[in-house]
Amino acid sequence: MGGVRLGKVLGFEISIDWSWLLIFFLVTYTLALGYFPAFYPMFSPTTDWILGVLAAILLFCSVLVHELSHSVVARGYGTQVRGITLFLFGGVSQTSDEPKSAREEFWMALVGPLASFALAGFFYMLGLWGVGLGWPRPAVAVLGYLAVINLLLGIFNLVPGFPLDGGRILRSAIWSATGDLPKATRYASNAGQGFGYALMVLGFLDILNRNLIGGLWLIFIGWFLAGAARGSYQQLVMRQALSGVRVEQVMTTNVPSVPSDLSVRQFVDDMLLHNEFSCYPVVRGDEVIGVIGAEEVRKIPSQNWDFVRVGEARHHIDDAYEIGLEDDAWEALTKLADEHVCRLLVVEDNHLKGTVGRESVYRLVQTKMQMGI
Repeated sequence: MGGVRLGKVLGFEISIDWSWLLIFFLVTYTLALGYFPAFYPMFSPTTDWILGVLAAILLFCSVLVHELSHSVVARGYGTQVRGITLFLFGGVSQTSDEPKSAREEFWMALVGPLASFALAGFFYMLGLWGVGLGWPRPAVAVLGYLAVINLLLGIFNLVPGFPLDGGRILRSAIWSATGDLPKATRYASNAGQGFGYALMVLGFLDILNRNLIGGLWLIFIGWFLAGAARGSYQQLVMRQALSGVRVEQVMTTNVPSVPSDLSVRQFVDDMLLHNEFSCYPVVRGDEVIGVIGAEEVRKIPSQNWDFVRVGEARHHIDDAYEIGLEDDAWEALTKLADEHVCRLLVVEDNHLKGTVGRESVYRLVQTKMQMGI
């Protein structure tokens, strides 16, 4: 998933997905033209917009605290957390694996709403303190909004539908009762999809009652939740299908490497247009120094293809492009989820053993599902 990395908090890499910018604008717009004018008509339009931007930033800081609470508990249980990404309608903690037990799932899920409730109480008390000290009315207005929105965020997340925290609590209860994680995930996912569709129906009814903005928000949120619930179950199915499968079993060994001194023209004419692979490892002697594909070629004017060497046009690689023979195939698929990673290089003792592309991993998942495995 593309986005912008902001840095680390408590050792967790924090990123913002591009979809976050859309919601940031919509929240700011709603606050500046709806919430603040309705509850504080004495403010000027300029003040409303300034408060809208400030409140939207602090809202997403609150979401970050919510996600950090999940990540801290996960780390306490020994689960590796690769980072936190803020995206459309919230955030997600990127864990390396599913929770190891129903108990771990329960506490990881519950701590999020508890963090939101704690923030609601904090902002409410801070607002009361500000009123007593005579703080400016706009500052108190923002604190009041943050108290209300964090309370609603905590309540909303307790709805028993996956992937909301309430859905994870529901999954932990079913998992504990049945001992069957896939079944628990399927039931919680169905509940999440049902809740999402219900929100969409309510949104449509809101539009019929001439509440266009509120109705569109409900439809948008419901559509997103239904898709996320369905995707969460599919992700578990894929994770289980790849469980115990080593990279060595899914890698491709017949992807030709490209000498770094080959011209881009020769690469396009002799390899890129005549093979099915999306990109190729670039080598200098026995050393792999990068990858090249259509994306890299596209950046070079065609009239310069005869003069530019592949070694100059290559994409430099880092750990995100490399994986080991004994690594898990799920880890490979996780790395390939990055839109910038066209293929993974399987390297051992600095020697290229093969490559892994999305197509080979998906083919394995499809075959195992067709066989009922």
